[in-house]
Amino acid sequence: MKLRIITGRAGAGKSKLVLETIAAQRFERPQILLVPEHATHEAELALCRALGDTASRDGEVLSFQSLATRVLSQTGGISDITLDNGGKILIMRRALQEVSSYLTVFSKPSQRPAFLRELVALADELYAYKIAPSLLLQQVQDIPGAAGDKLRSTALLFGAYDARLHGGDFDARSKVQKLCDKLPNSDYLCGKDIYIDGFSYFNRTEEDIIAAALKQANSVTVTLLGDDSDPQLFHNGIQQRERLRRLAKDAGCSCEVENLVRNSDTAFSHLERYFLGAEKAWTGSTPSITLYQANTAYSEVEYVSAQLRALAQKGVRWREMAVAARNMEVYGPLLEAVFRRDDVPAYISRRSDILEQPVLTLLLSAVDAVTGGFEYEDVFRCLKTGMTALTAAECDLLENYVIRWEIRGNMWLRDADWTADPDGYSGEMTDYRREQLAEINAVRRKVRKLFLTLSDGIKSNKTVSGKAETLYKFAEDAGTPAVLEQREKELLEQGQMQAAEEYAQLWRIFCDVLDQFVALLGDTEVDGDEFARLLRLTLSQYAVATIPAALDQVKVSPLTRNDRHTVQHLFLLGANDHVLPTVEKGGGILDEQERELLQQQGILLSDATFDPLSNELQNIYAALAQPTETLTVSWCAGDEAGAKLLPSFVVERIRKLFPQVEVQREDGAYRCGLPAAALALAGQRPGGALWRYFEMHGQGGTLEKMAAARAMGRGRLSPGAVRSLYGSTLAMSASRLDQVKSCHFGYFMEYGLRARERTKADFQAPEVGTFIHYLLENVLREVEQQGKRSERPALAALVRQYTDEYVRTVIDGYGEKSARFRYLFSRLRETALVIVENVLDELEHSDFRPVAFELGFGGKNGQLPAVTVTAGDTTLSVTGKVDRVDGWLKNGKLYLRVVDYKTGKKAFDLADVRYGLGIQMLLYLFALQRYGGGYFWAAVEPAGVLYLPARDVVKKADRAIAPDKLAALLRGELRRTGMVLSDPEVLTAMEHSALESPCYLPIAVKKDGSVSGLAASVLADAAQMGKMGRYVDELLRKVARELGDGNIDADPCRRGPQESACDWCPFASACWFDEKRDKPHYLQKTTPEEFWQLVDEEVTRRG
Repeated sequence: MKLRIITGRAGAGKSKLVLETIAAQRFERPQILLVPEHATHEAELALCRALGDTASRDGEVLSFQSLATRVLSQTGGISDITLDNGGKILIMRRALQEVSSYLTVFSKPSQRPAFLRELVALADELYAYKIAPSLLLQQVQDIPGAAGDKLRSTALLFGAYDARLHGGDFDARSKVQKLCDKLPNSDYLCGKDIYIDGFSYFNRTEEDIIAAALKQANSVTVTLLGDDSDPQLFHNGIQQRERLRRLAKDAGCSCEVENLVRNSDTAFSHLERYFLGAEKAWTGSTPSITLYQANTAYSEVEYVSAQLRALAQKGVRWREMAVAARNMEVYGPLLEAVFRRDDVPAYISRRSDILEQPVLTLLLSAVDAVTGGFEYEDVFRCLKTGMTALTAAECDLLENYVIRWEIRGNMWLRDADWTADPDGYSGEMTDYRREQLAEINAVRRKVRKLFLTLSDGIKSNKTVSGKAETLYKFAEDAGTPAVLEQREKELLEQGQMQAAEEYAQLWRIFCDVLDQFVALLGDTEVDGDEFARLLRLTLSQYAVATIPAALDQVKVSPLTRNDRHTVQHLFLLGANDHVLPTVEKGGGILDEQERELLQQQGILLSDATFDPLSNELQNIYAALAQPTETLTVSWCAGDEAGAKLLPSFVVERIRKLFPQVEVQREDGAYRCGLPAAALALAGQRPGGALWRYFEMHGQGGTLEKMAAARAMGRGRLSPGAVRSLYGSTLAMSASRLDQVKSCHFGYFMEYGLRARERTKADFQAPEVGTFIHYLLENVLREVEQQGKRSERPALAALVRQYTDEYVRTVIDGYGEKSARFRYLFSRLRETALVIVENVLDELEHSDFRPVAFELGFGGKNGQLPAVTVTAGDTTLSVTGKVDRVDGWLKNGKLYLRVVDYKTGKKAFDLADVRYGLGIQMLLYLFALQRYGGGYFWAAVEPAGVLYLPARDVVKKADRAIAPDKLAALLRGELRRTGMVLSDPEVLTAMEHSALESPCYLPIAVKKDGSVSGLAASVLADAAQMGKMGRYVDELLRKVARELGDGNIDADPCRRGPQESACDWCPFASACWFDEKRDKPHYLQKTTPEEFWQLVDEEVTRRG
């Protein structure tokens, strides 16, 4: 028996020598090639090439894991319960909870998976070095200070972990660790030649297996990267070589070390020799080395894709090209997406996080939902997996309702249907809304059926075993196995073999986890939240790995898992500073000082001389030594946030070794080698060379569509599209007029496409307005019917009566609303009482009386016809409802004023009216003049429009404020704005003291006794009122023309630098309005004189 150690720098031929030896010795005795788990597939291919058709008979490729399976199958123990990382995490978490009160360092245990993984790794290390918990505790008893406290806490925790394992008769050791015990009793390796290739170093367990192999095998050959030429770079390999020598000596075996030297004088051998050595510049011809700086990681990947395609077009096989990156978490998804788009066949070596897979998202989110109170995120994370009985449209419909009404908890599982209005508090429950609510409840019943059994089972079963069985039944009832099988089939049909293989592993992993739950924690009682946490924690330890599904593929791998075999063309991505190299923290839970303290107590753990930086540099060095024909090193100049990134030291090092190599910077030329990118580039230059090329190669139709899209503005709809979206007659409510004039694109989105922002049902301005309108209408009507004003207590009782009725009929589940909601609603009742008193005060000093509430124009229940105008071929029909109409009959004429309750800060403004904004009340006023005579049985004269503030006016004031001052404060808040007829007799009728000291009307009396409008409010004589009516008609015709012409331009109005229609627009992300490119419409401040001159000109022009 002998140990043969083959050393050498990268590319020296170590693996080649091993294969040649196997080929020569295969007729003498069986040959076994032992390689790292991730390299088994490549090793099998290499062995087949070396041995030909008899490879499967003459040689065998194994990893330590598969060797363990072979031996345990022979000696017994293969069927024993072996805990994987998920099971160990479960046991460690329970152990940590049990002894946390006794620990000084881990007394507040973290539940983070990363922390628990480090604890499990330390326990595995202690088992590997055969250190019993009692020995560890004994040896650390007298160690002083914080380090001693930590080591004693570690020993106590290790003891609790070990006790739980042995108490359940479980074996926490991996199959590889069990191999150490079983190998001496097995003859599997007896008389065979063992070759161990591709390892940088071995852990203690692997060294023990090698020691056992030395006593059984005919020979053991080990390859190690490095030699004595660079003690710093090959530090870990040199240390490993010496440990192997000691193993051979202890086993009584001879040991020979053979060092191979690379004899070549190429640019790549020069790079290998001097990359971390002397700065010796290459003097030969310009090497096939490319240094490429991309703008972003995405364009870097696109560049690589273009180069791979170019090589393939020259006849290079895909398998002769390889891609490596240190940070695959960044580059992996980009490579997968771009390669799929560009038809580059690739095998991406990675272990996929199974928690990202829809099937496990479904199961975990379902458990989170039923144990966490059916929070919105949990429920819809489950439903949106596409693996339930809900369609996407049903899911959207349900989600809108749930967001609006903040559905959670038992509301999901009740037998009774939901009853709240799908559109929130505002508006009435129409037939359409009732139909929509019925659809929502039908979908809810599906969801209830899905969750009900799981919820009941999780609650009724106290033990982990019972909860696990409930979850398994839920998965079966949801059709999870069949869905996974179907998805796997679909992926195979789409040619996505790697993804299909990953799907095939998911159901087995899920079932294995539930089996371990039952085996480890079966009778343990846990609540639902704890069960959910344990399930997510355990599943987070698993990943799915695959092997290449085809032979001719580009191999993509992380730098740390590179198999180090030579390849013709290598692309090293992500060569940025702080990424290459990346030195991961070593030591785990115990740092270097604590390990040294243990070593002083006779407890030896893993090699304290291991250098992580040396290992990282060795990985970079080995990768750069792989290519034989071309090497491309690339990096990006900026990250996705725009921050500047610097290249790695690797770039500067290559430049010093090869002064001939210049850095290439992204110029976009590579896109010509990518069909999708090139076609997009051609579309940017109509008629250019690329355009003509694609035109000649059958892409003329696509180019025409791209040209049409490029020329298309967002400002016009075709006549057919207008009719399709808005109907043959443009019908709208008066309140929509402001949206048209605020921004045509916003109107198109909201009322053409009917896009809606998802909002919660809350009492904001529109909802407050609906409530205040309801109260004022009913309270004022009742007071008018009584014929006299009630005292304040009676008024308060009346307000409370109608508030309670509103709550009962409109607000679904008021008792379940938050305390804050109920408090704010009670504040509204106080506000309503103040406003009612103010209105009654006003009416006591006025001859105008309310003659109509909620008077409708057009629509299903309108008392008066809709306002209709025609402009060209377009007819516009405007409907609406007036909050209140007050009237005064004089000399056979009925003077009417329109009163609107405004819960926001809206006030009458001539600048708005000039542009077509804020004309809703004026429209109602002149519609009453036109149509109201028949309804009121009297000739109607317009007396004005008034905005009554109906917002929260309960001011914060000093508690000691005098009542008269408080009353004055409230009157100021409730002062009306608007436009009223300047006739003194009419003003006096509106407010008896109007010409002396007005309190309610928006007018002011000057010292000379003349009257003027207050602030932005306006006084108008009868002639001006008539002109205003004609001006409003013209504004309506203008709206009709704009909509009929299909105007959907983004043309927001702006009142100034601080106020724009874009500020609160929910469609800003869709229109991409840019003030530097597009021009908003600025509203100009307008004096009454300027306004009436404009009206005169417009009326005169229109005749």
